[in-house]
Amino acid sequence: MRRSALLVCSSAHLPAAERDHIDHLIATASRGEDGRIDVGHPDLVIEPYAYGFFVHTCVVGCGAERTDDISPEFWAILATAFDSDISWVLFDRDEPVSPALPVFPDPETREEHLS
Repeated sequence: MRRSALLVCSSAHLPAAERDHIDHLIATASRGEDGRIDVGHPDLVIEPYAYGFFVHTCVVGCGAERTDDISPEFWAILATAFDSDISWVLFDRDEPVSPALPVFPDPETREEHLS
């Protein structure tokens, strides 16, 4: 038996374009014969969630270097989680933001606050 930890993080800690890209990959993903959604990110293992998505930290664990498909901010969260023996990060739209991480508001939200 193996124990695994989960880090829950606000999706606002990912750049808006990156969040939108992952949401698009999830929305257009096909289902496998087993019924699971196959999110086709070239580097990440992503599982959909009702209010965001889970990402496995294995990309850091396999010793890979960060690719252009993963922002430095996203990579830093995954690396911190992996270094803490955390296997999955849940990026949840409803999770409060952490003062320890940068925040990337949606462009629409930013415009509403400026008006």
